[in-house]
Amino acid sequence: MDFQLSPRQTELIDAARDIARRKLLPLTADHSVEGVRRLRRAMAEHGLLGLDIGEEHGGAGLPLLDTLLIIQTLQEEAPELGALAHRSSTGAIGAIRHHGTEAQKNRFLTGVTKGELGVAIGITEPEAGSAATAMTTRAEIDGDHVVLNGRKQFVSFVQHTEHTVVYCRFGRSGKARDIGAVIVPHDAPGFSRSAGTLNMADELQFELFFDDCRVPRDLVLLDGNAFGKLISVYNAERLGSIARMLGNATFAYRFALDYAGQRRQFNRPISDFQGIQWMLADMRVRLDAATLLVWRAAANADAGAGTGLPRRDETSIAKLFVAEAAKRICDDAIQIAGANGYMKDYPLARRYAETRGGSIYGGTLQIHRNMLASEILGREISQWKRADAPAS
Repeated sequence: MDFQLSPRQTELIDAARDIARRKLLPLTADHSVEGVRRLRRAMAEHGLLGLDIGEEHGGAGLPLLDTLLIIQTLQEEAPELGALAHRSSTGAIGAIRHHGTEAQKNRFLTGVTKGELGVAIGITEPEAGSAATAMTTRAEIDGDHVVLNGRKQFVSFVQHTEHTVVYCRFGRSGKARDIGAVIVPHDAPGFSRSAGTLNMADELQFELFFDDCRVPRDLVLLDGNAFGKLISVYNAERLGSIARMLGNATFAYRFALDYAGQRRQFNRPISDFQGIQWMLADMRVRLDAATLLVWRAAANADAGAGTGLPRRDETSIAKLFVAEAAKRICDDAIQIAGANGYMKDYPLARRYAETRGGSIYGGTLQIHRNMLASEILGREISQWKRADAPAS
């Protein structure tokens, strides 16, 4: 068992950081639609999109661990970079990479790696949050088209993407086996979206509406009996989000360490005070422990039976620990910076706000504890009342 990064992994991290600082950081300030597209194209030119997509589709073909290392590095440099690296690699595009037809892969994987398009993911509905299998958005095959009716909410990055992988029902049993997915173009007839609502991190999240939305049938990704398959791929997406939280925590720790060495009170740097020293020590312990749990989940996925997908229990363990550790690290960094840390002119507020969302999206920490308990006890533990369960 080796806890050290290989020379190649170190080279990848250094190269990504160098490109970010020399070429990409100046582009991250423009959050307009065209500004994000310009950044996306620039990242594609430098091989920083589609990190885990195969070379046959223009990607880097990296294993999951290497992909996460680069996502974390880019997130540390700028959240805009980490977001695009994640969404073009371990994001919704992963469902197409694992379950798409060859035509879908050629179109979407290649488009993503070239920086020509982006793909969002729509799962949550007003009455189907943690209870994802309660979703009611429906898809019906109609000749050469599939027709969708329903609604999704809290969908991120829609203004910067051209398609959304929409989880929906293909049957009428009301059970989990009805669930599949459709790749919905944002210009499809019957598709519309809200103006968006800002979350704590000043990121827009959208409602999506499907009113007899007609999509070509060849964009059906999975036509039912697929919820387990979709969630298995979603565990890789969860690890991508976790890597971003880890990038925020790393940034916050290093910022606090630097600040504590420069900020002076009582004619001495505040790093001279034991209270600050203990905070920095605890931050480092949490950061190292969190890092190792992410590495384990990713390394074991890479060593798996050809799927490249992480185990559910190891994903939940990483999610639980990293989300809580990263929140604490960012919070302690704000405390060390004092009133300056609380100001939005300083970068810590945004890092904390982004990290805080990690306890909610991708499954709340409470849901992950439930899933982990199921693994520990060796049996599924349903949260549904027996009569209401949409069991498969």
